[in-house]
Amino acid sequence: MVNISLLASNPMLPEATVAVVNGTAISDTQLDREVAKLLPKTYYHAKLNDKKRGALEKEALEKLIDNTLLYNYAVSKNITVTDDEIDEMLEKLEDAYGSEKVMKQAIKNSNFTMVEFRKALKADIVLDKLYKKEIEYTLTEEDLKKYYEENKYKFKEPEKIEVSLIYVRNDPTDPDGKSKAETKIKEAQKKLNEGEEFALVAQDYSNDRSRVMGGEMGFLHKGRLEPNVEEIAFTMDVNQTSDIIEKDIGYYIVRVTNKLEAKQLPFDKIKDSLKKELKTKEEKKRKTELLDKLKSTAVIIK
Repeated sequence: MVNISLLASNPMLPEATVAVVNGTAISDTQLDREVAKLLPKTYYHAKLNDKKRGALEKEALEKLIDNTLLYNYAVSKNITVTDDEIDEMLEKLEDAYGSEKVMKQAIKNSNFTMVEFRKALKADIVLDKLYKKEIEYTLTEEDLKKYYEENKYKFKEPEKIEVSLIYVRNDPTDPDGKSKAETKIKEAQKKLNEGEEFALVAQDYSNDRSRVMGGEMGFLHKGRLEPNVEEIAFTMDVNQTSDIIEKDIGYYIVRVTNKLEAKQLPFDKIKDSLKKELKTKEEKKRKTELLDKLKSTAVIIK
């Protein structure tokens, strides 16, 4: 790819143009529209700092360049769109908006003339046809079953334990933070040893957010607790309470109230998510490979 990019205004670009892809210009108006699509609905242009705006413009421009490359490639493959197809799309939009008047106002609010909007619709339809022709990936039930059988280890529900927790934080800003935390956790342990309910002690002593639930954290798999705490918790029996566990950040007492062994997830339970995952992965790969091929010979000025 020949990529001519200048930090300052590029004298090779026509006025009001942010990039040229193999002779096809991308206007600053197109860029503004694409940036608007990337903005969260709660974001206002006035609140965008220069860094955020620059990042959005970069992302938007790369998408416009990719789409221009794909569109030109589709045209070279004789993928065409008729006026009737564009009219049909407009009719669907009109139905979605509820009336022609509301639709036209929405188009105007998006900074499009009707001629420009029809042109944009045409490009979208062309890209959709290209997607279906060269990128879309279809998986049969047999394909999914074969992948499942060959990769069963990926579809296991891990062992889980139901845990309640008391955590007393060591305040690093306090020179006596560690000793204060140790005193507090020992008081909590004493209460437990005297028969007070774990939930009540957690509410009174724990610094963890789970204290509002009496220390209950629900079922957890490995990787959700502090490593040393987790290592101990997963070796405990049901209804067993640990000794005090010391960490640099504070002290813990853990109670295990239930255990669920690891189990194989059945094919019917995961097939829909598996299909979506494999389809997305393969289509992303196909699109990337096609764009890489197109970019290798493209002349892009931006």
